[in-house]
Amino acid sequence: MDEQIKSQHVANKSNYDNMWKRFKEMAQVTDMQADDIKKVYTDLIAGRYTNTQALFQAIQEQNPHMSSTLYTKLQNEVSSARTEFDRNQKKIADQVREYNTHIRKHVLMNAIFHFETMDAEKFIITSDRTSDAYQTGKDNEVKLR
Repeated sequence: MDEQIKSQHVANKSNYDNMWKRFKEMAQVTDMQADDIKKVYTDLIAGRYTNTQALFQAIQEQNPHMSSTLYTKLQNEVSSARTEFDRNQKKIADQVREYNTHIRKHVLMNAIFHFETMDAEKFIITSDRTSDAYQTGKDNEVKLR
């Protein structure tokens, strides 16, 4: 059981690392797209103001646009990765509970081998915000901007 917990902890670390790398990589794609669109628009607008006839042509032409699908995809990735990580954290917490229950039930074996219960908190990743909320008993709404 002890090895199972250690193995799950390593798996959780890998999952956490992979999750953040995916977020960063996906965000870089949207940043690159935004930079490319900005460059195209800058060149288009600069050209229009040096050539007044091109300025009137701008009304009729189709300009490049930044697709919101990348943002939606990133949002979905964040949501699904967080859900997966939450499941993994609950799994290791349950494994620790099972281990501790097993140790407490087998008093004789525990007396011989001196097994100690584990603290599930050592295996769980959380945030300052969560820690503060549990210490104060208060939390505020999330402000996105």
